[in-house]
Amino acid sequence: MEISNKKRVAKIKRIFNLSMLVLVLVTLFFAWRDNMLVFGIFAGVDVLFFFAFQFANVNYIYYCSDSGKILLRYYPILSIFGKDYRSIEFDKSLLYFAKIKRMGALADLYLAIKTSKGIAEYPEVSLMGLSKDEVAMIERDLNVMLKH
Repeated sequence: MEISNKKRVAKIKRIFNLSMLVLVLVTLFFAWRDNMLVFGIFAGVDVLFFFAFQFANVNYIYYCSDSGKILLRYYPILSIFGKDYRSIEFDKSLLYFAKIKRMGALADLYLAIKTSKGIAEYPEVSLMGLSKDEVAMIERDLNVMLKH
């Protein structure tokens, strides 16, 4: 199975950028009009909107389990400190634990594999950029692998 959210993430990023542009323009309009109360409110909304999106951690996700390996590539579409490309790749036979934890609209993937020295856990991966159907497909795929 192969899943990529490239088109969906491009749309999300475009909407975010346009929304931020509009918010900043409205904020600057009120600064130009010397309406400092409304300017302060909109400036606060700008900052809250930016950090809320940063907290949501929307990632570009590429998931592939077609071969004998599981490949998961991901990076945040918005990051203060630049892009942080990450990749997880391991043989399907090494999969020890896989769980998707949901909290409202947020979904995080937790993976653990068997190694010669014990169990290794990967850092959680935010699946916020995927649709509910895509998250469910990944969950089913991993559950099938765990049963074998």
